[in-house]
Amino acid sequence: MNKQFNRKPLRLESFDYSSNGAYFITICTHQKKKTLGAILRRGDPCGLPRTNLSPLGKLAEETISEIEQPNYIKVDNYVVMPNHIHMIIMLSSPTPDSREGCHYGIPQVVSKYKSLVANKWLSICKSANKQMGIVWQRSYYDHIIRNETDYLKIWNYIE
Repeated sequence: MNKQFNRKPLRLESFDYSSNGAYFITICTHQKKKTLGAILRRGDPCGLPRTNLSPLGKLAEETISEIEQPNYIKVDNYVVMPNHIHMIIMLSSPTPDSREGCHYGIPQVVSKYKSLVANKWLSICKSANKQMGIVWQRSYYDHIIRNETDYLKIWNYIE
């Protein structure tokens, strides 16, 4: 028997993901392996758990600032977990000359981020003569933040 799997689309078909607004993004590691770090149960002075980032996790965290573009793309909050990253990405209208005709939206921002991390990691692995492996899971999860209540709930979740 030949089964055919139809993937459910992850994006809203009628929504413009380059429109102004806030987006909650989750990017997972390949096969959800804990390659970005490990949870320390008593990691901070208050006894709360925290993520002890691996070298790849540190690289992933450092690279977040590189996807920001003044007046257009801002990462408002984020957390790097052992096998995924949560981000709130804010898009706002750029000044006409700042984009030079480029059309950026959430898919392009996430793609750029994943490529930057993977390419930097490849360079590190090559210099250490190590096999890189696949860094990211295909695609990502998104949630369009619709109001302040939604925003605050997600902000607190990330914290």
